[in-house]
Amino acid sequence: MPDDQRIHTVEPQDRIGLGDTVAYAQAFLDRHSQYSNAMPTAQGTVKALHRLQGGTVLADIAWNKPNLPKRVNIKNLTKVEALPLGE
Repeated sequence: MPDDQRIHTVEPQDRIGLGDTVAYAQAFLDRHSQYSNAMPTAQGTVKALHRLQGGTVLADIAWNKPNLPKRVNIKNLTKVEALPLGE
């Protein structure tokens, strides 16, 4: 297939990088009914990315809320704009 006819798909690891501000993806929250804790409003900064042998990419996240997992599969995250300090 000629290059101009190929469809380029963006993989999650191409969208989320070091230093990005992320939150849990709505689909993840819906699947796991995570509305009673800090997950729906949490935001964090990606501090490291780890590619596992099977292709899964995990991100080390510094969250703005306590008691959230430090390492999260990036397919469960979405990139967001950071909230200003104090909000």
